[in-house]
Amino acid sequence: MKRPDRLLIMAAAVLLTLNVQCSEAASESAILCTALNIYHEARGESVRGQLAVAMVTRNRAKQDPDKACEVVFKRAQFSWTLTMNGLQDSRDFEKSIHIASLAWESVDFTNGSTHYHADHIRPEWSRKMVQTTKIGRHIFYRSK
Repeated sequence: MKRPDRLLIMAAAVLLTLNVQCSEAASESAILCTALNIYHEARGESVRGQLAVAMVTRNRAKQDPDKACEVVFKRAQFSWTLTMNGLQDSRDFEKSIHIASLAWESVDFTNGSTHYHADHIRPEWSRKMVQTTKIGRHIFYRSK
């Protein structure tokens, strides 16, 4: 079994255990993949910061929940997918699920951001994009 499949199964088990209700706007898989991204990329951020990371996932999927997992697990797009560490805190993941569900129903407040990075680094790709906002420890961008 491939690592993304194992991680999704683990996440689905947490979802079922916690009996979390999913959004009507997105499928369970879209919410799980978005939640995994929130959990691994931004769980130490504020709710607004976590929601902004979810908005990037949604914007990259072009508002199509069916493309969320494809976006999250696209090769080398999000650093955590290279190591695929498990879920360390089910409460943080439960929060990520709620935020992911909300993200698929909310208005984008990131001005169409499709990329972000931590504020302590400056990746090469950021020079070719327009900064849209900074929330917490992340700087957000969209194409020029």
